[in-house]
Amino acid sequence: MGNIEDVKKLIDDGAFEAENLPVFLGALQELAGDSEDLEDELEDTEDVKIQFDVIDTIKAWIKIEDHKLTAGEGEVDDPDVTLQMDEATGRGMFTGETDAASAYMQGDLKIVGEMAKAMKLRALIEIVAEELDIEFE
Repeated sequence: MGNIEDVKKLIDDGAFEAENLPVFLGALQELAGDSEDLEDELEDTEDVKIQFDVIDTIKAWIKIEDHKLTAGEGEVDDPDVTLQMDEATGRGMFTGETDAASAYMQGDLKIVGEMAKAMKLRALIEIVAEELDIEFE
């Protein structure tokens, strides 16, 4: 089973946890080659490295270079922006249960680095959500 199917199953079963973030990002990477909407979005995206730090749970990253997206578990060198969150916020952001802007305003999501580059992530996640039939707040 690929990352896309794994993410769909985890979310449908209500079993998605923040520790599954690399699977979600793997689905994003898979879709980058299959989704015309995602390809179009990447064409309009500057190079960026985004680090995710789900405190005491997992670290993962996405990198967009030359309009190509890659993702992985662990840390990326010299991120442009780091998103720090607790486990509940991390789970909610990637299942549509938590609005990232609200989480930021409430202090549940901390953004270190270039805010504009962090905002670009929202569009990418929304495309993945549409592909996976996830409704976001």
